[in-house]
This record gives sequence, C-alpha cells and structure tokens, in this order.
Amino acid sequence: MAKHKQIRPGPDAVLTAREAAKYLRLALPTFYRYMWEGKIPSSKIGGRYRFNRSILDRWLGKKPEGEEVSGRNKLVGIVSAIKRDLIMAQVNLDVGENKLTAVITRDALEDLGLKVGDRAVALIKATEVMVIKES
Repeated sequence: MAKHKQIRPGPDAVLTAREAAKYLRLALPTFYRYMWEGKIPSSKIGGRYRFNRSILDRWLGKKPEGEEVSGRNKLVGIVSAIKRDLIMAQVNLDVGENKLTAVITRDALEDLGLKVGDRAVALIKATEVMVIKES
C-alpha cells in the first residue's frame, strides 16, 4: 500500500503537480489542462513542474493574512468581456466552464484596472439563492 505524502506546511512551500491539484481541489487532468492553458502559474525545476503555494493562493483569490474577506463565495475566473457606458460597466468572467456577469460602476472598473484576459475574483454576497430543478 502506497503512502500518500502530506502537503508541506508554509506559504512558500513548493508543491508537485499532484500536491498542487489536491491543494486546489481539482482533478489532476483538469489541473494539467488549466496549467497548459496558462491559467495556473508554474515553473520547471529539474525538468518537472513545481508550484509555489503562495502563488496558488493568489490564483485562488486569497489575500495575505490580515487582508481576508469574510465572504466565502469567491469564484476565480478570467475576464472574457467588458462593456462600458458613462456610469456603469458589465464585466463577464469565465469561471471554469461557467460564465458569470457582474455590473459594477465605471469608476470601480477603472480603479481595478481590469482588462480582458485578466484573472479576477468574483465575491458573491446574496441574501437569497433560488434553485430550480431541471426536468
């Protein structure tokens, strides 16, 4: 019976692909696909891909200690489109295979400096969630 390695502690830990996939809670094939598409930052050490935990934390949208947000519904995505008018802006995010649209002020868009292709985190706060059963 093979022993499973524990993920190393510390924010500067260097992880293997398998450890990083487990840390991100992604299936290994999905993890590799994201990596090859350039969505997950990686580097090669000794011919093998390695992943810095603090960089993965930033990819997840985690902030350094002391900057945490109480919201739990954080979705990391890639900005796929931006529509602006004088006051408001519509920002489309690709979150995995799902699409998410946020409407924010134009000032907020400019303060964030968002561009198509940027990685961004959608923080969702809702007092109600509706669920509909598909037939």
